[in-house]
Amino acid sequence: MKKIVFRVNYHTVAGQSLWVRISVKLGDVVFDHLLPMRWISGTQWQTEWETGWSTSAGFLLFTYRYVFRQEGNGVELEEWGGARMIGAFEDAVVALDTWCSAGTVDHAYETKAFDAVTRPRVVEDLDARGNHDFQLRMAAVPEGMAVCLLGGPRELGGWDPGRALVMKETAPNLWKVRVGMPAGRDVDYKYGLYDLSRGALVDVEQGENRWFHSPVVAENQSTRISDEAYRRDERQLFRGAGVAVPVFSLRSRDGLGVGEFADLKPLADWAASTGLKMIQILPVNDTTSSHTWTDSYPYSAISAFALHPIYLRVDAMGFSMPEDFQRRLREARERLNGLPQVDHEGVMAAKTGLLRETYDAHRSSIHADAGFRAFVEGNRGWVVPYAAFCLLRDRKGTAEFSKWGEWAAYDAARVAEMAREGGGDWDAMAWHLWLQYELDRQLMDAVRHLHGKGVALKGDLPIGIDRESVDAWSAPELYHMGAQTGAPPDAFAVKGQNWGFPTYNWGLMKQDGYAWWRERFARLSRYFDAYRIDHILGFFRIWQVPYEQVDGIMGWFDPALAIHADEIWERGIPFGKERFCEPYLREESLEERFGADVEAVKSRFLDDRGKGAWRLKPEVDTQRKITLLPEDGLTGRVREALLDCVSDVLFFEVPGSGGEEYHPRCGMQLTRSYAALEADTKARMEDLYNDYFYRRQEDFWQAQGYEKLPAMRRASDMLLCGEDLGMVPACVPGVLKETGILSLEIQRMPKAPGSRFFNPADAPYMSVVSPSTHDMPTLREWWTEDREATKDFSWEMFGIASPPEDLDGGMAARIIGQHLHSPAMWAVFPLQDLLAMDETLRHPDAASERINVPAIMPYYWRYRMHLEVEALAAAEGFNTRLGGLVRESGR
Repeated sequence: MKKIVFRVNYHTVAGQSLWVRISVKLGDVVFDHLLPMRWISGTQWQTEWETGWSTSAGFLLFTYRYVFRQEGNGVELEEWGGARMIGAFEDAVVALDTWCSAGTVDHAYETKAFDAVTRPRVVEDLDARGNHDFQLRMAAVPEGMAVCLLGGPRELGGWDPGRALVMKETAPNLWKVRVGMPAGRDVDYKYGLYDLSRGALVDVEQGENRWFHSPVVAENQSTRISDEAYRRDERQLFRGAGVAVPVFSLRSRDGLGVGEFADLKPLADWAASTGLKMIQILPVNDTTSSHTWTDSYPYSAISAFALHPIYLRVDAMGFSMPEDFQRRLREARERLNGLPQVDHEGVMAAKTGLLRETYDAHRSSIHADAGFRAFVEGNRGWVVPYAAFCLLRDRKGTAEFSKWGEWAAYDAARVAEMAREGGGDWDAMAWHLWLQYELDRQLMDAVRHLHGKGVALKGDLPIGIDRESVDAWSAPELYHMGAQTGAPPDAFAVKGQNWGFPTYNWGLMKQDGYAWWRERFARLSRYFDAYRIDHILGFFRIWQVPYEQVDGIMGWFDPALAIHADEIWERGIPFGKERFCEPYLREESLEERFGADVEAVKSRFLDDRGKGAWRLKPEVDTQRKITLLPEDGLTGRVREALLDCVSDVLFFEVPGSGGEEYHPRCGMQLTRSYAALEADTKARMEDLYNDYFYRRQEDFWQAQGYEKLPAMRRASDMLLCGEDLGMVPACVPGVLKETGILSLEIQRMPKAPGSRFFNPADAPYMSVVSPSTHDMPTLREWWTEDREATKDFSWEMFGIASPPEDLDGGMAARIIGQHLHSPAMWAVFPLQDLLAMDETLRHPDAASERINVPAIMPYYWRYRMHLEVEALAAAEGFNTRLGGLVRESGR
């Protein structure tokens, strides 16, 4: 093989280019070549490679893949999937390819989420002779069907349906056929579906004919045509429906005051009976930090790998216990199941006591159990540090490891010694190791049951890790402990959100190919078929709040292109640090802020700067200092007013910039400082603000997303779904599309500027639609919050001018049906919103169904279904109605 011509179809714009990376292995040596391609016409790029090998050298085998590059922000993106392979005896090969994108439907269908709804097929050999190889990647081919090829040339059947060429699946979802025909011709063709039992063509892909021209390179040459994405009719696309409910919210007769992994099994039975194909849950990692109700926050885990012991079913582990134990278990179950909500502390106390008794009674057999020993050995990398963290947390009385004395700094050797069988700490360590073993067994049992019912399980990946976690203790270098993650202000949290998690040291993580993330995804893929990546915008940029501040509004995006002081001046803004970066405190506003306490506040907390200006004293010049002030007669109003004083600024100085770079404060227009500016200065500030937040960062953030998300996508075979809500950069949809990550479309959080609501009918296929999330009021609660919003919604969505005062079952069903008929791949509904359709079955009090209020931190996450899963399964009228809606929508 002397020469190879590479031609690929890919749409580019100015500043973008394509390259081909070739790898040839000769013996133990690999030769790599990176060749630039040239644009030849339309969407086609081409290059040639003179191999230097003649046909007398025999069969030559090498791999290659295409690479996309973009000038300006340095984006370099390899096409999706494994390397392409060419092997031939001919003098020349012409490779006519289509860029392989992770965003194609077929790559989504190859994820675990679709294992339950598709069956594996038999792989065949390609045995025909010819000089043109056609290849198409197509997943989810219907049972009894095969892909076929037909086209204009006589060799492709001359568009005669009866002469279509049936292709063979030579690898999973890879269909091929070999055809002999002359090179140098224009060839138009299409793919179709062939019914093997009838021996007939039953479908031809949509759109215009495919076309290629194979250049004549040598007398003895072959041509390889590699295509992506069968152009399906929208009716052929999979569309599924699911239910979202936290595990802790499930209620069953066998539960112990909280939902348990075992409750997923009857929930799956119910879901399957109504046509729902997915169950979506919140994070289930261990959050036990303080042993109080604040541990109910599921996004603040003490381990990114360990499961929460609260989800264990005590009497499902197979250990025999005395009747007194069984009696106390029944009493605890009756008491805790009688509560309307989860009593987190009560449940943990009861379960821990009963589990400890079980462990103590069977300690020897547990330690000797082969399954337990294999689990520990196979997961030693994360489960031993976790067990050590739990042991030290309880011995030291705090999860704040900086207070652990000699244990404050992680020591891998000492931790390994703690887990040495027969050592002084072995039994205490084994207790925590055993809980994880039993949790793994019970969750895996539930997963197998779900799959047996054709139901996929979708998990939730928190964007952050707790700063008082085993992850931060064992590898602090991976995180910026002096920063806190959060979210900028929005309609649901006007002061922004501060989640308190440290930010990631992405630069260090990149050095080992994001090994920590890859391990995390690999662990999660043991249980989950799909995953919701919480706040996926954090992979582009995170909202970072300095540790000395408290309100989310005190943060800025990181990374971000800050504004140089010279640029501020060049825009005609009379910038000065004192006026623009320090709290704007003037005499006329102090009484409004502090009321009758104004004189006491001046004396205790403020310094007089003269001319009616005041400054916060050093002891209250950060929000954290204010929160740590002793009560000492300090009212809540004064404390809140002091916090607001700190935030009344227009810019934040970039730490370490020497006073040269700044970030505009988000929502600066609402400050007194902004209100006091001259009109001309306000206009210039507004232009700078819009440029900073909505224009100058886009290419920079696009590069950040392309640097991280392909690695996350490759880390597992789960279907990834991004929670892309809030202040969404314009680059995000394109990156998610190219990387094959589904977007989230929420009706009450439209992404289009100026829109008040999102119509599910406008959702892209590669998305998940839902009427609400766990961070929002349910449909019923929202319906009564703002009557004008309800009227606007009803008119805009359904043409109803006078909607009911309360959300009745009929209107709820219309909203559910609207989502079910969306073109989106998945429609997932909070259980509360589904139950809203049945006025006799739903919770009497809509407010009791709220899961979380983001503006309240900490919040008690304790919502529990008011009816048992068994009662839900027996609700024939509701289930028949729901099943009918699902079937009618084609899901």
